[in-house]
Amino acid sequence: MRRTVLTILLLAPLPVQASSNNHSPDQLCHLRGSWAATVMSARQAGIPLSSQLHLENAPGAGTRDEILAAYEHPRFSTAPMQQRAVEDYRNEVELRCFKNQ
Repeated sequence: MRRTVLTILLLAPLPVQASSNNHSPDQLCHLRGSWAATVMSARQAGIPLSSQLHLENAPGAGTRDEILAAYEHPRFSTAPMQQRAVEDYRNEVELRCFKNQ
């Protein structure tokens, strides 16, 4: 059941990548953070890396390196630790984005 829900989430469109004309840099970093949380959620659910690499081409997506980095993080067995990994990775990607503005 959990994998089915996550699969549906992963197949849903990611936030539309915004041009700088209609979104602020802060909004763009927020979108990148949402994307990172989706990738790490897949990692924590045991979705294979090979099935996630297509996400680099999705609107609003981060980079292939960020997908690979998510899979370098450990996979946890308890829901609280999985949620913490998702939150931490989102913050890691957002921090990098804000610093590079």
